Amino acid sequence: MKTRYLTALLMIIFILGYIAPAVATGLWASPADFRYNLKPGQSVSGEITVRNIGKEEVNVNVTKKRLLMDSVNLVYSDRGIAQWITIEGNTSFKLKPGESRKIRFTVNAPGKINYLDAAGAIVIRGLPVQNRTAGQVQIVQGVELVVPIYVGLPGPIVESLKLEDHKAPSVLLSFMPGKFTYKLRNTGTVQANMTGAIELTGITGTQRVPIDGVVYPEDNYTLVETWKPGWIEFGPYTAKTEIKYGRYHQTKTIETSDTVIVIPAWLIILIVLGAAIWVIRKKEIEPPISIRIERKK
Repeated sequence: MKTRYLTALLMIIFILGYIAPAVATGLWASPADFRYNLKPGQSVSGEITVRNIGKEEVNVNVTKKRLLMDSVNLVYSDRGIAQWITIEGNTSFKLKPGESRKIRFTVNAPGKINYLDAAGAIVIRGLPVQNRTAGQVQIVQGVELVVPIYVGLPGPIVESLKLEDHKAPSVLLSFMPGKFTYKLRNTGTVQANMTGAIELTGITGTQRVPIDGVVYPEDNYTLVETWKPGWIEFGPYTAKTEIKYGRYHQTKTIETSDTVIVIPAWLIILIVLGAAIWVIRKKEIEPPISIRIERKK
């Protein structure tokens, strides 16, 4: 699932770099990702084609990284699989408009490893050789492409996902989005594919917020889901979270339970109107227009 997000991100960057009139810098890379199943000590090679699809000459820098991703962040590390990847040749070069270049790399699996699934990446960054200026301000516009490299290794399968912390809103107003945050850590040897949902049950019924994601071994993962009550929701709601996870089948479960109080907007309006009427009656304020009817004698 997260692979699709990264592929979509790659395509978005590609499209923006190609069609946006303000973005002169554009890079295109193929293929979108790599997947390998390796044995300890085994090596495999791959090749990426990168092309300048922009209108200006570009300085290109290529790095190898371990991929750390969750529903909030996409960050990199130089540990783990990043140390298995070797980029051949120069990692910095220039590309003229329309020019392309091959980036070759090798993945060397270590002889001993304590986890089976690893997520790395070749990160390709491009900056124009000549920067644009607007008045006294210098504008630097660049692009970053992420080509994931997924490696599977043989060994014992240990599925273990720990919930280290979680937060839920205590009070919400109508149409006010509330964030449910879960901090997870994969302490097993294989990736944890997550599914599940947050079920919110109250006076007006039950609503369901779906959950999905992937956590790789040794990774910390921040899962954030949002629920926004509507016009009719009010009163206490029980929020039961069930996160199912597993490498192939989601058979293990993490559960939490929280209480959320929903204050409806219409109740606030009624309270304000009631308070206004009470103040008027308390002070015996006469209305601005009075009608007096007298009977003729």
